[in-house]
Amino acid sequence: MKIEMGESLIYSWLRHEKQCQLTQTNWKASPYWEVDSRNDLHALSEKFSRYYQDKYQFDILKGCSLEQFIKQAEIDAIGISFSQSAQSIYAVDIAYHEAGLNYGDKSKTLTKIIQKCVRTALCLYGFFSIATGEIIFASPKINPVIEKNFRPCLWS
Repeated sequence: MKIEMGESLIYSWLRHEKQCQLTQTNWKASPYWEVDSRNDLHALSEKFSRYYQDKYQFDILKGCSLEQFIKQAEIDAIGISFSQSAQSIYAVDIAYHEAGLNYGDKSKTLTKIIQKCVRTALCLYGFFSIATGEIIFASPKINPVIEKNFRPCLWS
């Protein structure tokens, strides 16, 4: 089984820097797991969809049902840190493209990154019943135009 270098690096970072007692690479939901709070999750997915469509004209669900959208999720590295005072969850998606991050034109690239982050958020809420956590998208080579346009999409 081949482990990507980025996934291996993030796996070690989660264990040693973030002190996660539980870590896993290539996390996918089992088709046998029930989704918690289905109505809340559906409402949340609709909010995400409307927000990104209205503000940026990005169709993040691409006509998929909530179930299909979540089924497509794979989190490259996930870690959970337990302490007496708190529990923290970290979900990291890593993308490496030799010539720089590129899923097509600027709009397609931004849509793809947002889809990954939204899927991750929905999975954390739907399968872990966790409403707060750190979702990280990591890539060593991102075109400055993509980065400049991506930042407002998540921090506005």
